[in-house]
Amino acid sequence: MALYAVDKPLHLTSHDVVEEARRRLSTRRVGHTGTLDPLATGLLLLVTNESTKLVPFLSGEDKEYIAWVSFGATTPTLDAEGPISEEAPVRFDRKDLEAALPRFLEVREQVPPLYSAIKVGGKRAYEAAREGKPLALGPRPVRYLEVELLAFDPEPIPHPIAPSARGWRLAERRGRPVRLPRPLGAYPTAVIRLVVGPGTYVRAFARDLGEMLGTKAFLSGLVRTRVGRVGLERAVALSDLSPEKAIPELDVLPFPVVELSHTEARRVLEGMPLPIPAMGYVTLVDSKRRLLAIAEGDGFKLKIRRVFAREA
Repeated sequence: MALYAVDKPLHLTSHDVVEEARRRLSTRRVGHTGTLDPLATGLLLLVTNESTKLVPFLSGEDKEYIAWVSFGATTPTLDAEGPISEEAPVRFDRKDLEAALPRFLEVREQVPPLYSAIKVGGKRAYEAAREGKPLALGPRPVRYLEVELLAFDPEPIPHPIAPSARGWRLAERRGRPVRLPRPLGAYPTAVIRLVVGPGTYVRAFARDLGEMLGTKAFLSGLVRTRVGRVGLERAVALSDLSPEKAIPELDVLPFPVVELSHTEARRVLEGMPLPIPAMGYVTLVDSKRRLLAIAEGDGFKLKIRRVFAREA
């Protein structure tokens, strides 16, 4: 089993990265745990071969982003793909912006962008939007866990970024360079750090923030800096991806680890419950810290949900 953290380049789709990973890792079984738009960069967590079975246990992880939100205009896709479809005056200042951001911590629903991969009646929303027949998308559950203003500039500025004890932030020097899409204009731009739950569209966040401040807004740049327990600092360039760059499964899985005896391991491989009083998902390993299975506890016993090893 093998997982890989890749720093997705600007303009490539997540599928483009998967195709290149298949070539570099010499396997057709490659997937990822969450799509990044072509105009976004940053962490794309890849799964290969047997590790593709981990996707259901990783796709619900929280994600951290640094977003560039430009005000005074919007686009059909709500990002820098363009063209500008509507403009509006900007009448707020930094204090207004700082006061608006904490309100997102109380937001529980979000209407997805019209250009999204959501299906309604078998039709992708972005396909319908391109045909000039946009779908009526209802609100969906979202979670905003952290929303923090890092900078407010007169135009999009590709500040370098760096990890810290409080998440990724702007770096004064020696930071990681950021590539932003081609600017659509000199629009006032906020740089915002976000930690969100699954299903949250940052493009929709930009739209909603603009509306909250009485103007239009779009996402002029985005870097994903963390997926669950894996940060962008562990990512490799796509051009450097190789089998030697794999990340251990136990570094990625978010569940408590339970080490089993040989007898218990044999029971797990046979799919038998274990009388261990745990609650929720746990990761089961053998005495060599090899991943055996993922189980779910009800407080009295562990029920095996997915087995990975073939022998104990």
